[in-house]
Amino acid sequence: MKDLTITQEYLICAVNSKGKFSGFSTERLVCLVASGLLELQLQNCIKIDKKSVTVTDELPDAKAYLKPLYDFINQSKPVKLEKILEAYTYSVTDKNLYELINSIGASLEDSGLAEVTRLGISGNKNACIPNAKAVHYVIDMIRAEFLEDVDITEEIAALVILLDKSKLLKTWFAGYEQKEIKAKLKETANSDTGKTIKAMIDYVENLIAMMSVLIVAYS
Repeated sequence: MKDLTITQEYLICAVNSKGKFSGFSTERLVCLVASGLLELQLQNCIKIDKKSVTVTDELPDAKAYLKPLYDFINQSKPVKLEKILEAYTYSVTDKNLYELINSIGASLEDSGLAEVTRLGISGNKNACIPNAKAVHYVIDMIRAEFLEDVDITEEIAALVILLDKSKLLKTWFAGYEQKEIKAKLKETANSDTGKTIKAMIDYVENLIAMMSVLIVAYS
């Protein structure tokens, strides 16, 4: 199977059987945006400084599914995280959100891992419905790293944090598995060889925390 990215893996785990975000949970939408920002940052396409985001390089073809988010940020001056959050979670319209979901969903459909279907009476919105193969692949990948005696990669560590913060771990893992996953993540982050993982955890948690502060402000 073609290697998936953090944003693709997160979307596969975050939508329900109808391709929707259950109850349009704000935390899950924030984590979707956070996963996209994280990918762009790791690709050195953007720089996140305090409470703003600046484009630093062109978007590579391999990340084309993040173009809606990249284009929104690609302005003449830094874009505040508050503006990004408002556009994707608190906007009067959900245009920006669906452009991003549609783009990620299309990349998964092109890989044979999801079906994109129309939503709404007007049919101007799409739902991404991951197939069983895609879901099993991502969940088994997490299990392989966290529940077996192998090293944890940065990407899977970041994915687990996103799933935890969006309250999705309990959707895919039993209670005892969740405890084992969190314990191994903590143990690895605190080990002498886990400095990179610790840095990744801190980065993702700080990004989500910054955006969560804005959620409170909008509540």
